[in-house]
Amino acid sequence: MIPPSMKLVFLIATALVLRLSANPVAGEGSDLKPDANAIFGSMDNGFEYIIYPNSEPPGKFSVRLHIAAGSLMEDDDQRGLAHFLEHMVFNGSKNFTPAELIPRMQRLGIQFGAHANAYTSFDETVYMLDLPNMDEKTVDLSFTVMRDFADGALLTKEEIENERGVIISEKTSRDSVGYRMMLKQFEYLIPGSRLMKRVPIGTEEVIKTAPRERFIDFYTRYYTPKRMTFVVVGDFEAKEMEKRIRETFISMQNPQNPGQNPPKDIPPSGFGLRSEVFTDKELPSTDISLYSLRPYTQKPDTSTNRINQYPLAIANGILSRRFGILSKEEGSLILSGSASRSAYFNMIEQGGIEVTPTEGKWKEAVPILEQELRKAVQFGFTEEELKEVKANLINGAEEAVKRNDTRRSEGIAMQFIEAIGERNVFTTPETDLELVKSALGKITTEDCQKAFNEFWDTKDISLVLTTPTAPASAAQELKKIFLKSGATEVTPPTEKALTPFAYTNFGKPGTVVQETKIEDLDATQLMLSNNIRVNYKQTDFQKNSISIKARFGSGQLSQPSGISGLDRFASAIFEAGGLGQHSADDLQRLLAGKNVSVGFGVGEGSFSLSGRTTPEDLELQLQLMCAYLTDPGFRPEGERMFKMALPMLYNQLEHSMQGAMIKVASHMHGGDFRFGFPAQETAMSFDNEMVKEWVMPSFKDAPLELTLVGDLDPALALPLIQKTFGALPERKTAKPNYEKRRKINVPARPDNKKFTFDSKIPNAAAMVVWKIPATGTDVKRTRRFNILASILSDRLREEIREKLGGSYSPRASASPSQELDMGVLQAMAQVKPEETKKYGDLMISLAHKMAENGVTQDELERSLKPIQSGLKESLRDNGYWLGVVLGSSQEKPYMLDWARTRDEDYSKVTIKEINTLAKQFLSKSNAILYEIIPDPKEE
Repeated sequence: MIPPSMKLVFLIATALVLRLSANPVAGEGSDLKPDANAIFGSMDNGFEYIIYPNSEPPGKFSVRLHIAAGSLMEDDDQRGLAHFLEHMVFNGSKNFTPAELIPRMQRLGIQFGAHANAYTSFDETVYMLDLPNMDEKTVDLSFTVMRDFADGALLTKEEIENERGVIISEKTSRDSVGYRMMLKQFEYLIPGSRLMKRVPIGTEEVIKTAPRERFIDFYTRYYTPKRMTFVVVGDFEAKEMEKRIRETFISMQNPQNPGQNPPKDIPPSGFGLRSEVFTDKELPSTDISLYSLRPYTQKPDTSTNRINQYPLAIANGILSRRFGILSKEEGSLILSGSASRSAYFNMIEQGGIEVTPTEGKWKEAVPILEQELRKAVQFGFTEEELKEVKANLINGAEEAVKRNDTRRSEGIAMQFIEAIGERNVFTTPETDLELVKSALGKITTEDCQKAFNEFWDTKDISLVLTTPTAPASAAQELKKIFLKSGATEVTPPTEKALTPFAYTNFGKPGTVVQETKIEDLDATQLMLSNNIRVNYKQTDFQKNSISIKARFGSGQLSQPSGISGLDRFASAIFEAGGLGQHSADDLQRLLAGKNVSVGFGVGEGSFSLSGRTTPEDLELQLQLMCAYLTDPGFRPEGERMFKMALPMLYNQLEHSMQGAMIKVASHMHGGDFRFGFPAQETAMSFDNEMVKEWVMPSFKDAPLELTLVGDLDPALALPLIQKTFGALPERKTAKPNYEKRRKINVPARPDNKKFTFDSKIPNAAAMVVWKIPATGTDVKRTRRFNILASILSDRLREEIREKLGGSYSPRASASPSQELDMGVLQAMAQVKPEETKKYGDLMISLAHKMAENGVTQDELERSLKPIQSGLKESLRDNGYWLGVVLGSSQEKPYMLDWARTRDEDYSKVTIKEINTLAKQFLSKSNAILYEIIPDPKEE
């Protein structure tokens, strides 16, 4: 993310005179200079605004309304109303009826959720619009909507009653054992904490019973101009935008009795070392955490204060890295570990050190935590450790500068929101880089050790164990083991010598034997002398970034018959297995400060190696990908870590909807082994050799298609490709068809299946699946299925969410496969466990009505407009060109025609086509209802 080329910025003196003297984002009270392209303004009523002209993406703009009020400001009988209000402003206001706003947005190409959204936190509420164009109607709507959100919500009794069920559904859908455990821990750490009594989602009692008057009280006392900041970023003239802002919001008034900020939480002190254990059989893992808490008051954002934060942050980063290295050692007793420091809402500063033990080994893991902490305190950190962290920090800051000119407006808008919430100066990437270099040029290992020791120089430490089960004496035993560990001598950290990167020469460079210019798509296709196919496209909308993907082999189509989960195992162990000449940890050190990465994927029809790099690091990125292709390490630590994590994974699947959903996917695909999940003992039997036997033939010589998209210079990139991929041994030109493997024996319809999981949390779902054809080469039909699913989604929203309040986010989507001979259109709603059948039947009924009666022209247009907005946005997205258009364009040449015809084809979709598909595929006889229900077993 980085700033774009700016249009002429008009500095309006009258807007700056009052506000700059009281706005930390604009640099008040700091020696830091704000970004000169930002215009900071205020009005007499206290309303603040920030204007930032930005031309990426062209012709669009993003709007944010920040309100410095959240759940912390609620009274006891308002717990949850700050968040409830965030919903209510969409449900009727001065200029929009409850049923009018979302359809109005859709007709302008604005998708609710994707382009229009909001969130509520403890101390802020933020409304967000990302607008697809600068048309007059779009601009008018955005300003009218935001003014209505600010003080025009009607908050009628009827709409409040209608929305209660939606909020309860959202509360239920977000409930989890992790969330409940967090509340328990925080109550232990800070007894009586207001913070945990004001979790934004609120209490069920208040959500169900709060009268309209309590909503009105919060809305009028906290939605005030003095608490508001309006942010607008986009491709516009600043002078006109400021005029519009002032006209829209200048008439807002502050109440006579405005709401006040809440009292601060104060963590307890004077208790020394204390320990506690929290158990829940649904916890997926055991974790040991050491906490230090203290009162916190934020310091002004100055260059000195920013620089002073680095030593502790670096120390925590190094300690976290040490835990990662320890976790990979043979016989390791921990799966992971970390060190951190956080500040909560200008109230509390928290330090934490945490490890996740292997199954049943928490007693043995406690000394690891204690001794690694003590080792850092006594001996500090090594020069090599510091060097690695410095390289990554400087590189990140340098990349931000290089990408500055193509920062997207929505990203900049959120950066402003972050700065407002944290009361930080909105500085430029250049300023940030200057500060990073200034700080890191002086920081020593001694500085990091000093900062770390000062932070942990306290007797008040809380040691917490969270685990599925533990004996009653566990808390005392936890403390005893920790104290006993302190008598064990620790030794200084040692530095391991690194060998240079070993993969720089792959043989004689290849040559280009065929070149095809795709003029209309501004792309190029090559065939190299070793049969590797290359596609590339130079783009200018994400500066200093190149996305790369190599597709080869047949992926799941070639998976050994009957071995469920081997694809997941292969993906999990590949990167952790490193390379033949370098372990994964060694690579992390070798590549510090470089913009290279490799991810391995197993798709339905291919394997892939992918990464993102820069023009400067392109050669190294290509070398790294070729190294993984020719000499993957399959080191034992990858397999070992996977198996260490299996008990945690299977416990999570047993006690969560995720586990039931895997069973649904298996049934949906006719029990095909590729969509199932193995028994735990089967997964424990997997080893590196099984994966190598499966994938290595494809790594060796299967057809390979390499695609690069981004800020690349073809004249410089091509020789690098020839030196790396072009120098590899000759590869095959065709791969097996696997005709039988493409056939899926889908289950009979209609049907109703129930799948359960062991959980006390009342989070259930109804899911309906209709069989549709695979994409094949008929992308036109697939596009129309996308529209059909979008219309069904809208009907689900109107009926299940808006009218009945039965589910927070019912939705539908179409997924026709490009590799298998099947597809599905599916609808899902998270509901109460006792209502899965009710809402499943309702979804089937709503779809059946579409099959019988068709959809309306208005529904088609409201669905199509946001899709078309997305199509336009995708043209300036490297991911679209890489993943959708070019990535397999030589294996499947028709993909290029799909790109050529896409926009025009969508514009020609007719109501008749949609209704034909609805009639053919959305009938009750084609539906399977899956009920996914918690079924708690007795303790």
